Amino acid sequence: MSNNRILFIAPASIPVFAAEAIVNIKLLKLLVSKGYKIDVISKKAKWERYPMMFEEELQHKLSSVTIIEVSNRINISSLWLHLRAWLRFGVLFKGIHWAFLASQKAKVLLRENNYSCVMTKNTPSEIVGRWIKRHYGTTWLATWNDPYPLERFPEPYGKGPNAKLFILKKPLLKQMREADAHIYPSSRLRDYMQRYMCCAPEKTFVIPHIVDSIVCNPRESDGILKICYIGSLVYARKPWTVLDAISLYKQKYGTPLFKVDFIGDVPSNMMDVVGEKQLNEIVSVRPPVSYMDSMNLLSHYDVSMIIEAPCEEGIFLPSKVSDAMAVGLTIFAVSPSVGVLHDLYENKNIQYFSDVTSVHSIFNSFEEMVNDFKYGNMKRSSVPCDYEAEFIFEQYASIIDN
Repeated sequence: MSNNRILFIAPASIPVFAAEAIVNIKLLKLLVSKGYKIDVISKKAKWERYPMMFEEELQHKLSSVTIIEVSNRINISSLWLHLRAWLRFGVLFKGIHWAFLASQKAKVLLRENNYSCVMTKNTPSEIVGRWIKRHYGTTWLATWNDPYPLERFPEPYGKGPNAKLFILKKPLLKQMREADAHIYPSSRLRDYMQRYMCCAPEKTFVIPHIVDSIVCNPRESDGILKICYIGSLVYARKPWTVLDAISLYKQKYGTPLFKVDFIGDVPSNMMDVVGEKQLNEIVSVRPPVSYMDSMNLLSHYDVSMIIEAPCEEGIFLPSKVSDAMAVGLTIFAVSPSVGVLHDLYENKNIQYFSDVTSVHSIFNSFEEMVNDFKYGNMKRSSVPCDYEAEFIFEQYASIIDN
């Protein structure tokens, strides 16, 4: 480790306000624990998926933390910053004004410090990373935890890998390719983005989200299988096929020996649908909680259910997978029949799996789980070796020191 200083540009990091921030915080903690000195440039969120955490203990261990606030409203100030961003970066899209202010702070830090690399973690940090590489020659490590640009998300989120871009945003693709390393949490996401990124294979790396194993005693059984879904169920992810499967189970068996709690943002009419299907004794909805509270809550359940959107291929690695694995909780994935979570199921890291589009597939999984629970045969999650912190650190260290 000849130079152990890193410039870490991640709009979603500190404070923690969404899943992307959790993933980035875990990596920061790992790198700091291994002796890296890190300057963080983050963004003050204007919205939150659950209550914010400021990670004060981590902040004390970082060399510096700069949280940049920008207005999302259209006004003279934000328009002026967008114009300056376009002139500096040669590309324009909504929200790029944060990148301009981040680059101003980066200039100060680059005058004061010599960095082994700049890491970028989520939009629009990549714009700053490319600018730093161009003007300072600093190695740029880009992470793509989701498809980018946003228009190229798979359906139903976006318009697919060949979606057209606004004319002033088109240069973004060429700029993205200039990174010295492209890091993805799954090989399926890498392959999806390679359809339009076309990067040299030796510059692409697959590094999953970190699993920080936590000692957690199994919940003392009360005769009811307790299942939770923690996270958001708005936009493309929906609970409807799961509710239909629960309703089908109730029609066949009467009131089941399981309960399902949805904790987080859900469709506004979800409880109306629960009432119409007469599932109030089985299904409940609770408001969002902070990340640490959600981890504590997991210990009160038998199963963590993960629901994905009905994409043609599941290219995402939800952060809740590593959270459930961290506490050794059983995972029930409701996901595309082809994808990352099905791969984990095939490898026996995920225990129960259903096609998100098939009510009968989900119904069958509920049957299987209830039977296993009755006879004390519930399967618990196992952590793939490449999700473990030490393995992930070695991967990052080899890229940083290369």
